[in-house]
Amino acid sequence: MSASIRLTNLVKRYGEIEVLRGINLDIPAGQTVSIIGPSGSGKSTLLRLLMTLDRPTDGEILIDGESMWKDAKGRDMGPHSAHVRRVRGKIGMVFQHFNLFPHKTAMGNVMEAPIHVAGLSRDEAAQRAQEYLQLVGLGDKLDAYPAQLSGGQKQRVGIARALAMRPEIMLFDEVTSALDPELVGGILEILQDLASQHTMTMILVTHQMGFAERSSDRTLFFDQGNVVEDAPSKDLFSNPKEARTQQFLQTVIEAA
Repeated sequence: MSASIRLTNLVKRYGEIEVLRGINLDIPAGQTVSIIGPSGSGKSTLLRLLMTLDRPTDGEILIDGESMWKDAKGRDMGPHSAHVRRVRGKIGMVFQHFNLFPHKTAMGNVMEAPIHVAGLSRDEAAQRAQEYLQLVGLGDKLDAYPAQLSGGQKQRVGIARALAMRPEIMLFDEVTSALDPELVGGILEILQDLASQHTMTMILVTHQMGFAERSSDRTLFFDQGNVVEDAPSKDLFSNPKEARTQQFLQTVIEAA
């Protein structure tokens, strides 16, 4: 299952600072989209709004045509309302930092949300946790605690934990940025496999340009709270149209 995303004039301000400046965006169900751009351009803020960790200052978020913050009668809903929780339940996210429960094993971390949010029995949650931990290559680490895992293994647990809720949309926020370089490849391989299946809509904020080009259907270049360029990934990286995109990619290539 996958879901579509539509953003209409999406604005986010923090005081006088406008972080997102009227984003209009359609992402069809099942598409994989990479978002690139300099630090502070609004990439992670967009993901936070999709996860309802922040509320838009203006504009609308539609998930499969349904407003995230308004009910069917157009009434504004609070973050803890049944409506917002149900719409948000279609979305999973993997963060830069692992945020695992240190007192729970890999299995325990992955089982937590299926039991307490999805209402699965312990046996059902354990079966699901084992399935997704095996999927990310941790079938032999089910009983390991976070302190016994490497950074890359912790991030794999984080991915399994999000997948275990069987979301229709998955968000990845710089999931390799906290890892040592030699661990990055394994995580990117998992994400590439997930993207190739097209069973979920995926948005990946990344500094890994080669990965974005290979693995996503489409890439957005963000700068100063705007979508400067939106194109099929191969086109954006081989022949960017906008001067600002060209400048950014040249800088990234020279720094690599």
